[in-house]
Amino acid sequence: MSDVLLTGSAPTRPRFSFEVFPARSGAAALALGNAVQHLAAVGPDFISVTYGANGSNRDASRDLVRYLRDHTNALPLAHLTTVGETRQAILETIHAIMDAGVHDFLALRGDPPRGASEDDPAVSGSLSSLELVKLVAQARAERPAFTSVGRTSVAAYPNGHPLSRSRSEDIDWLVAKQEAGAQFAVSQLFFNADEYLSYVSDARDAGLTMPVLPGLMPVATAAQLRKVAELAGRPAPAELMREIEEAGGYAPELGVEHSVALAKELLAGGAPSLHLYTFNRHERVLAVLRELELLAPVAV
Repeated sequence: MSDVLLTGSAPTRPRFSFEVFPARSGAAALALGNAVQHLAAVGPDFISVTYGANGSNRDASRDLVRYLRDHTNALPLAHLTTVGETRQAILETIHAIMDAGVHDFLALRGDPPRGASEDDPAVSGSLSSLELVKLVAQARAERPAFTSVGRTSVAAYPNGHPLSRSRSEDIDWLVAKQEAGAQFAVSQLFFNADEYLSYVSDARDAGLTMPVLPGLMPVATAAQLRKVAELAGRPAPAELMREIEEAGGYAPELGVEHSVALAKELLAGGAPSLHLYTFNRHERVLAVLRELELLAPVAV
């Protein structure tokens, strides 16, 4: 993992990382294996692996984390969620991942499983992300890292967490996670550079010192853009949506173009690194990095 995440200092070249999710079929697993090999080959700081809520895809998540550890040079970062799980079950999961040689985590509360709501007792009684950060610290103290850096990351929400009552409350919660042991944060999606930059500026004023990696997702379709808008909690850029729809609903080059422009603003504004959500495909995120000239030259 690069100095930017270890110390918060600026590297000589901006860095990057990726997110993937477990495959849901045999064919998808083959495609994912190919994508992961391409992603790992460009030397990311880490590749994070999502973790399904309330038991969904969890075995597949652990298998993917192990695949990254055993078959690539990329550092795997395992997502953890708490919704619907007991403290003891979560601790056992953390220990199982550590026993597999992985000690780097993204600590999340997670969304309610399909069909459930925040009012359900199994959801409302779940550990918070702050409590999860503390639980990871406890587990790490019990089983020190030998084969991995051993760091804890958390989520940041430039446009506010859906359950947060105010921006200041949201930032206070992020600072509390830092004080509990988190070393860096990865942001939820957004469309405007100032949404991230102003959020980080306000967080610095509130005492945040750890790096916040901006999350970017180069979309290929109108459906993906609508999904990103849902996750970001903001309307999709009207011009981008119009152009993709005029192209028949599929225009990956437009998604790359938008992400490149956004990334340039973020890096110029001081973003320490870029975290790219991949949709389990390597082509678009690597195209973004090539356009930004962040990939090392290929030897000939």
